[in-house]
Amino acid sequence: MKKTVIFGLLLLFTIQTTGKTRVATPQGRAKADVYGFVPHTVGGVWTVESNFGSYGDANASSTGNPSFDYPGGFGFYYQWEGRLWLGAEVAGTKYVSHCDYGNYEFEPDDGSWAFIGTGVSQSDIVSTFNDWGATFNAYPLGLHITQKAYQWSVPEYGDFIAYEYYIVWDKSQSGVAGSESELNLYVTWCWDADVCEADPTDLHIDDMVSFDGYTAGEWTGFSYRPSPSDEWTITQDGATEGADGVPDQYQIYGDDANEVLISSNDTVLLPRNMSYIYDVDNTAEPGDDEGEGGRCPGYIFGRFIYGPPKDDDQYFTDADGNPARYPLVSTHQWWNWNNDPGTDVDKYNYMTAQHSMSLGYTYLATPFDIGASEFDYRFAQTVGPYTLLPYDTLKLVYVSGVGYGLNGGTDDYYGTGERLGARQVADYAMDAYYMGSVSSDPIHPSAPDEDIHWLVPVPPEVPELHYSASEGMVDLIWSKIAEVTPDPIAGKIDFVGYRVYRSAWRPGEWELLAEYDTTNIQREYTDENATLGIPYYYAVTAFDTDSLESGKSNYMKDEGGAELPLYVRSALGTALDSVQVVPNPYYGSASWEAQYENRITFMYLPQNCRIKIFSLSGDLIREIRHIGSSGDADWDLLTDNEISVSSGLYVYKIEQANPEGTEVINSTIGKLLIMR
Repeated sequence: MKKTVIFGLLLLFTIQTTGKTRVATPQGRAKADVYGFVPHTVGGVWTVESNFGSYGDANASSTGNPSFDYPGGFGFYYQWEGRLWLGAEVAGTKYVSHCDYGNYEFEPDDGSWAFIGTGVSQSDIVSTFNDWGATFNAYPLGLHITQKAYQWSVPEYGDFIAYEYYIVWDKSQSGVAGSESELNLYVTWCWDADVCEADPTDLHIDDMVSFDGYTAGEWTGFSYRPSPSDEWTITQDGATEGADGVPDQYQIYGDDANEVLISSNDTVLLPRNMSYIYDVDNTAEPGDDEGEGGRCPGYIFGRFIYGPPKDDDQYFTDADGNPARYPLVSTHQWWNWNNDPGTDVDKYNYMTAQHSMSLGYTYLATPFDIGASEFDYRFAQTVGPYTLLPYDTLKLVYVSGVGYGLNGGTDDYYGTGERLGARQVADYAMDAYYMGSVSSDPIHPSAPDEDIHWLVPVPPEVPELHYSASEGMVDLIWSKIAEVTPDPIAGKIDFVGYRVYRSAWRPGEWELLAEYDTTNIQREYTDENATLGIPYYYAVTAFDTDSLESGKSNYMKDEGGAELPLYVRSALGTALDSVQVVPNPYYGSASWEAQYENRITFMYLPQNCRIKIFSLSGDLIREIRHIGSSGDADWDLLTDNEISVSSGLYVYKIEQANPEGTEVINSTIGKLLIMR
């Protein structure tokens, strides 16, 4: 079974496992900054970024944090916990500083959230942390990490998160033996993905893992996703069955307007460097349930984009006779929970493909090809070694996201239309990194601070939005920032207008309510058609002359970034026969209800009344007193003893009191049906 991790949003947290409790914050010293998360929710994949080397939230189901939620806002998580590992061998001993379940060996710096806001992307989240401050790390290597995470709302660039890393070796902070003058460092991204929470039964048991890229000939003769192979014609927009002369594990770069080479090459082929996990058929269930009938179509992936030169990169000569290089993944490994590495030596051996479970493969073949079946897998994508001198800075770029299958398709289940596959999403990420570059490209690579990068066409600024409910309606008002902020690429204001959206039950299923352009500009709107008792979210976007539209991200959120629903309240009732109960029946497993709200609302109540809820056997299980200026009272589906009620039929009685509240003057009885 999966472990349970309980995090406090931007608070100290405790890691709980069966039979024992660990405190994951340093003991015996003053804390620097608290371990925590900041949400990334402007694109098509929603997740949280940490300040301690974790990716996604292992306890997302309880905290409400998104954890590679795809499609963004629907509440179906693909990541259990991602982890950063940094390993080196010192004086013959193998050490790995890591973020790993129950042993978080990176500690946030003071002021670890270095920047949060619009910058390189539409949502920059920059955090800093180190491996020498955490109590769990008895043998720190002396590494300081700055992580910059970027996200965009533009559809082609919205389904991935981009990460830049600046890793500094501070030898004075090292706690390991040895007097080495240099450190040979490996870097690993370990993704423990579970695909996905829309399949609450065995969501992780029926997963599969694979790799898309250069495999040094190790996969020759394998029948399952062989590499190289040519079964598809893959374009930026999608894929069609049929060979086109290009191995499917390679990106064609240079054949589209957003791909520019500095040499005279027309196109080059780039091994994709992509590890991924997806849902396959669960043999414990009848029928073929691969992708869960559209509920879990996503492939969660990681792709290595940039690193400085190392021995296992591809070196060649470009069309102009100049040296060229393409950074490659050093190893791709996977394992299931039975082989989780418990020691630094085990981790290091996985990183370097020396583990007994590596089976001699640098790029471990797809489980089906070596006789393994579907199960709960992790992948570990490693680059290195990189040689660091004291205070050297290692600069890396990595991207991760979710695509609709491997090659794209139409999402009819959630109604989000045509979606890019993992291959297309990963390829757009490579395009985005070199967008704007003038002296580099994927085969003449440059570090993130050596050229222009990430110059992605972006829509106008997201307006600041405020809204509130009054009796039977919702009033919205927003700022004019999109009208006065120039486009960063064009250097001029290209604002055209606003669109007003509403989503019921959860953010994601957006309904267009109104549109205004510069001929009829508005910054206010009143929704007079909201249904009472339903949770709503509102967003206002801005769009420009290129039809680029800002993300629907300005709906109300709490301090931790979790969405806050708005309920339109009813007016006070005057007679008990006008009382309404919403919803009735209550379907607790409804797919449209985000995190199962556990709320039934009594509406149009008189000012002074009492609601009694009984079981069919006549036991009083809950009593709610209503005194107020609105006509609403909520029942959280708990008994007076704080026990969640089960499915079944219940009876409610509403008693209206006189103005003094001294006697009952009227009453009514009704029934409630709860189906969990």
